Formats: sequence, C-alpha cells, structure tokens
Amino acid sequence: MMSRPTEIEFDRFSIADVPANPEPYRLLNRVPIRDNGEPLVDLRETNPELSFGVHCFPYVREGIAGALKSAYRSMPAHLDLRIFSALRTLEGQAQMYWGNYERAKKEHPNWPESVVRKMTNRFFAPPDAKAPPGHCTGAAVDIGLFDRQTGEGIDVRSPIEGWKGAPTAIPGLSPVAAENRRLLCYIMHSAGLSNCRDEFWHWSYGDSAWAVRVGAPIACYGLIEPPNGSTRVTGAKVEIHPYNPEWPNQFEELRTVIAGALGGIEMRIEHIGSTAVPGLSAKPILDIDIVVPNETEMLTVIESLKGLGYIHEGDLGVPGREAFRFDGNEVPKTDPVRQWPYHHLYASLEGALPLRRHIAFRDYLRKHPVAAADYADLKSKLAAKHPWDRTRYNEAKTPFVTDILGGIDSSLLE
Repeated sequence: MMSRPTEIEFDRFSIADVPANPEPYRLLNRVPIRDNGEPLVDLRETNPELSFGVHCFPYVREGIAGALKSAYRSMPAHLDLRIFSALRTLEGQAQMYWGNYERAKKEHPNWPESVVRKMTNRFFAPPDAKAPPGHCTGAAVDIGLFDRQTGEGIDVRSPIEGWKGAPTAIPGLSPVAAENRRLLCYIMHSAGLSNCRDEFWHWSYGDSAWAVRVGAPIACYGLIEPPNGSTRVTGAKVEIHPYNPEWPNQFEELRTVIAGALGGIEMRIEHIGSTAVPGLSAKPILDIDIVVPNETEMLTVIESLKGLGYIHEGDLGVPGREAFRFDGNEVPKTDPVRQWPYHHLYASLEGALPLRRHIAFRDYLRKHPVAAADYADLKSKLAAKHPWDRTRYNEAKTPFVTDILGGIDSSLLE
C-alpha cells in the first residue's frame, strides 16, 4: 500500500518539503526491483473526474490511480487536474529519447558524447539503462492544473518560459506562478507522490527514480506492457452542458463573418447539431454547415475559407461533405482580432445524405420537445458512461438517431 507523507497544512507547506534528491543513473541502476504485480488500470474508468491531454496513454498502476484520486479530492473546487502523459511503451520512450539526443547533438556539435547523454538524461529517461523509465512502469504521470470554468492552464511558469522554467524550485517566478506551483506540489506531495526536481510536472511512486528520491530500499514497480486492447485519449472529454441561449447568437456572429468572406458564392449556412435545438443540452460546440449547389461552388468555398484561417481536411470518409479545422480560437480571422467559440465547420453539397440527415433530425427535435428531452437524458447518461471515449459515446447514440430518422423518411437510412 502506498504510504503518505506526514500531513502538513498548506499555509506551512514549502516546496522544500518535497524530497529533491538528485537522480543519477548510477544510483537508479543499483535499486533492486521487486515488482509487486499490481495491475495497470485505465484512468478514464477509475478516475473519470480527471481530464487528459490528447494522445495520452491513460494507464497507471492501481496504487497510482488511488493517489491521483486523493490528489483530486484535495484540490480547490475551481481547479481541474489534467494528465498529459502516463504509461509509455519502451519503444515510444526510445523514440522520444533518441530524437532529443540527436537534436542536442546537432545543436551542440562540440559537446562530447558524455555531455550529450547527460543533458538528454536530464529531461528524458534513457530506454537503454538498467533502471526502466518511470513512465514505462506505470508509476509516473506528467500533470498540470487547469481552471475548470475556462479550461485555461493555471500559471506556474511566468516569466520563465520553456525548459528554463522546468526545475521545480527555480527562483524568479512571479508571485502568482510561485504560489500556483506551491499548490501543485502540495496537492501531489500530500497524495504520496514524489517529484523529479528537474521537472515540476513529473510525479511518481514505486519506480527506481522514486526510490532514489525518497531513500527507499527497493522499487516496487518494474517494466510493464500495456494491457490488451488499450487505447489512447483521442479527443476532449465528452461533457454535456445545459442549453445556452447564447448559442444561436454565437452562430449568427460566425455566420455573418463566414458569409461575408464567401461573397457572391451561391450558398446558405445552416446551424446544425444539438446546439441548434432550443432547450436541448449539448456539448458546447457549434456545428455549422455551408450548403452549396455543386462541385464548382464547393471548390470556390474551399479556397475562400483559407483567407479566414480554415484548413481543408477533405471529406474524412463522408461523401458530399468537406471538413475544415483551424488552429487557435482566433479563427475566423477578423480585424480587429477576436476570440471565437469552439465550432465545427463543414461544407456540404445540396441534397447530400449526411446533410439531409442532420437537418431532418434537427427539425424533428425542434418540433418534438419530448423526444428532445429523451435525447438530452440519453446523452447525459452516455457522457457519464464514456467520458473519454467519443467513439463509444457516438456509437451508443446511433440507435436513437436511427429510430427517429427511420420514422421521418426511410431514404435517410440508405
């Protein structure tokens, strides 16, 4: 069972209370490993209150999941604990390590081999050492604190950017960043996890590095393979919000800007999806579809949207519908620059089956409030069941949608 440090009140806590012994590999490699056989668990299932970075492989040892649950319970209510990295395969660790090794070697051609290795080892655990990297044992996580309402990261760095601000106890942080970093350390240390002093975000328990940091005689977690059927986090958490009366206004503002950029192109712009149904709870993402009469106009739309900052992704396997993505929340680009709500943008051919389905389903829910309420209830239950698996969430909604569409027009099910 994981041991906890002696409880210290936050007012009296200092980052200096976190053990910060150096972790040279000559010491890590001497630590005996007696793996206790504890299984890996999927944090999406055991700790659904957490959030995750995209592409995170969210598996850790059972004891680490328990520590993260304890950490979450001790957090202020307005904050969210986000896991950026958890389990890594040894192959993935090797790719990361040697890529950064080669970059350091190229940037510093006069460094001897020993220095290149030492500097790479500072931030990336070597995959060829006797002591397995913490992430490859299921014992380590890289974490951050985020504002629950805005989704923005809490400042723990300013004014020091990049790797220079990585050391946990680095001096020179702003008062706000220093206090937030102290809070992060308090939360994780109180849960029984230990910190790599060179990376304020890296915390572990039970691996060889942990043993060296805290003076433990053995490591209780060794190298472990991912469970069969394991998957990565592929997108943001599925969260259903109460209906927001601002959604139609946000759509109109976006529609006006997009229509203005498309000029004289023959088209119309539809607000589709759940945010287009008054009173319906939904993910807070606007779905917008530009409807064009033919392929010629479609090509013109694709070209025109580049000027607003949209990037064409092709049909993504959905014939008759072109998808677009964008980087940042300042798209569509306007003068002056403004922040836009998150949205999905498509362009569809008039009469295309995906478009007909979306509009038919939207219009049905607008006219049938009981069905809309049933749909809202279903989505809330599925979001609670599959908060980090958007594919399963969408698949589980399909029978409801199919029943509605089949009752409207059987051709919509072709």
